[in-house]
Parts: sequence; C-alpha cells; structure tokens
Amino acid sequence: MEEIMERNTDFKNEIIALITENLINPNLETLLEEYHSYDISKVVIDFESDEIKAFFETVSNDFAAEIIEYLEEDEAEYIIKIIGETNSAKIIAEMDLDDAVDILKHLKKSGIRILKHINSERRKELLKIMLYDEDEIGAYITDSYLTLNANITVKTAMKQVVSEAHDVDYISIIYVVSEDGILLGYTKLKDLIVARAEEFLNDIIKTRFPKVYPNDDKEYVASLMQETSESSIPVINEEGKMEGIITHDDLLDIISLAQEEDYTKFAALGDVEINLNANTLKKSVKSRLPWLSILLGLSMITSIILSIFEKNFTSTDGSRLLASRLAVYLPLILGMAGNTGTQSLAVMIRYLSKNQEIDTERIKKHLLREFRTGIFQGLIIGFLIYLMINFTNYFIYQEISTQNQLYAIVTAGSIFIALFISTSLGALIPLLMTKLKIDPAVASGPFITTISDIITLSIYYSISLMILLPLFQ
Repeated sequence: MEEIMERNTDFKNEIIALITENLINPNLETLLEEYHSYDISKVVIDFESDEIKAFFETVSNDFAAEIIEYLEEDEAEYIIKIIGETNSAKIIAEMDLDDAVDILKHLKKSGIRILKHINSERRKELLKIMLYDEDEIGAYITDSYLTLNANITVKTAMKQVVSEAHDVDYISIIYVVSEDGILLGYTKLKDLIVARAEEFLNDIIKTRFPKVYPNDDKEYVASLMQETSESSIPVINEEGKMEGIITHDDLLDIISLAQEEDYTKFAALGDVEINLNANTLKKSVKSRLPWLSILLGLSMITSIILSIFEKNFTSTDGSRLLASRLAVYLPLILGMAGNTGTQSLAVMIRYLSKNQEIDTERIKKHLLREFRTGIFQGLIIGFLIYLMINFTNYFIYQEISTQNQLYAIVTAGSIFIALFISTSLGALIPLLMTKLKIDPAVASGPFITTISDIITLSIYYSISLMILLPLFQ
C-alpha cells in the first residue's frame, strides 16, 4: 500500500514538474500524453489562477475537455471563472453531452451565457438534453459512439471504424442503422473484426437487445442494464432513431445518485447534497426543519395518548405503581416495534426499486411473507420478553406472583401485536405511496418509527388498562 501511495505521489510530482517547466510550451500536451487525464486534473486544480489560465491557453480544447470532465462541478466552475466564458464555451463544446450538460446546469446564469458562445448545432444538442428532467434517462445520454449503415460490407465498416474511432469514447459496441437512420441492431467490435470481409453488416448484427426512450425513468434503465448485463443501451425516439446511448459509467453515476437520494429521504432529510462550500447553516436548517416539524406534529400524538391515559394511571397508589412498572419496558417495546417496522420498510423499498412494474401476484406473496415474518418475530420476541420479565421478578422478589405473571403475559402479548402491526405497516406504506405516485423512500425510518410508536403505545396502554389495572387497584 505504501509503495502505491509513493508511486501516486511520484506521478503527481512528475506532472507538476512537467507543467510548470513547460507552461507555455506548444508541446506540453504531447509531454503529458502518458499520464491519465484524471491525474492531470487533480494537479491542475491546485495551481495558482495565472498558471491555470496559461495551461488552458496552451493545450487544445479537446485535451482541456478531457481534464474538466474529471473535475467536480464546483472545481469546473472555478476553472471556468479563470479562463473566461468565451474560452470555456470552446472547451465545453468538445465535452461529452452528459458531462457538458451537468456543468452548464451547475453554472446556471453563466451557463446560459456560455451556451450563446457555442456553435448553433452543438447548442441545440445541449439544450435538448438540458430540457429533460433529472429523473429521465434523456438527461444522461452521450453521443460519443459509432453508427454504421446496414448495407455496407464488413471491410468497408472496418475502414470507417478506424477513421472515426479517435473521435469517440465508446467503440466496444457499434450500432447499425438503416438508410433512414432507424436503429436496426448492433455488433460488437470483436465480432466485426472476426467477420468475413465480404459479409454485409445486415447479416451479422444482433437485432434482439434492450432499447429505451429519453423519457424513461433513470432508475428503471439502470435496473435494466444490471439485469441484461449490457455495457450500453441505445436511447431511441418514437421514430426508432437513435438519440444517444447510456453506458456502464453512466449506470454507476445513476445508481450512486439514487442511493444518495434514497438515503437522505430515508433519514427524512429531503434532497441534501453534502457540500461544505455551498451548504450554509441557513440551507442546512431550511432543508431539515420542515421534516422535523412534521415529525414533531406526529410525536405530539404520542404525548396526547399519554395524556389520555394519565388520569387512569395516577388516581390511586396501585395505578401509579402499575404506571411505573409499564414505564420500565415501554422503551424496549417502542424500540423493537420501530426497528422491525424500519426493516420491513427497507425490504419493501428495495423490492420496489428493483421492480418498476408492480406484479400483483408477486406483491401478494411478498406481503404474505412479511405478515408471516411479523407473526413469527412477534412470537419469538414476545416469548423472550415473557421469560425476561419472569426472570427479573424472580431475581428481585424470589417469587413469581400471579400479578407479575399476568404482567409478563400482557407485556409479551403487547409486543407480539406491536411487532406484527409494525412489520405490516413497513410493507404496506411504501406500496401505498407507490400507488399514489409518491417516492416510497419518503416513507422514511423516522416516519415509520413515529407511526409505530403511536400504535404501539395505544396497544400497550389499552391492554394494560383493561387487564392489569383492576389487579393493581
């Protein structure tokens, strides 16, 4: 590990030395060819502003585009401010569509100004992608791929691939279209290489493959790529013509963003991006306070329930003794009910995220399994609670009275019912939200826990009021 770190440090020092010594050398780009663009980007971003400006004036726009593609959006914004909007427009025009769109959206008003400096044809392509919603796969497509006409021979196709390959990033799969531009199929580069020269592409292409539309949900497309093990998926319009492709690296970005989004929602934080530079105290409070206010409102119901039962459990010495006994195991019961509800919730959300289309029969089977899980868990945990209460009473009082025995049964029965209901709610709430076209991740841990607390508290105190209170009067 130390050797790897030292090697990376050496690379960094070599790149720094090369750039600083050849900052205005026209051959700088050639000198840096053996280094990865990612490594170069991490070096350049730490330079002084005058060095950054000189570097980007020296290298070509295409080389500069590769560097900026590896930068974080706020880092790219910093670079753009230094080199100016006009020069930035030339570089952004050379970037992959999806990367260029991400930066332009991040720049907001200055991004719009930069767009005006980009040639009209490229500007139209960028604007078309920018109009797609973040959840639509059209916002992530790239145009850096090869297409060939179906009516040409393998020999002609290979010549075309060789001549055009240096202009695109993705050549593993080559898409084949008709004279009208309709997508007919694809061939892998390896298959093209081993095919006979006189064969026509139309005879060797694969025609059964997944295709998606620009308005399709990004998580659905990511799931489709995982299930089909495709390294890329074409995005077509209603006419069957290609709009672009989604590649495996886009898939990783989509999955990462989806997981981050679900995690923040699951924690009742809303859409929170961790950015120490951009996230001020005001923004942090603004993003969290509404959710906390909603949870406070729900928690108030718990307080109201306790207030309703207060009179019944404070009127006599016996009722006050019972109230104190109930309070001993109340945190345990509430905690267990909340935990099982959250587990069931997570399982259902994971199921729904992997299956975009709801299969009624499979959902019924899943719900039935969750109901059985709730019953089985409730029986086991309830029995353990029953044993624990009896053991504790015997340890303290050296006997197990009928009153304590009944107390143990009521507590065990309450937790059995609470676990069953919490598990059921954890499975049903995300399903209901999906039916209502609401992101099921919104049914977050804090929400299910609070709702579970309300129901569990009501069950525990109601059963205790009916069965135990007469014994403690």
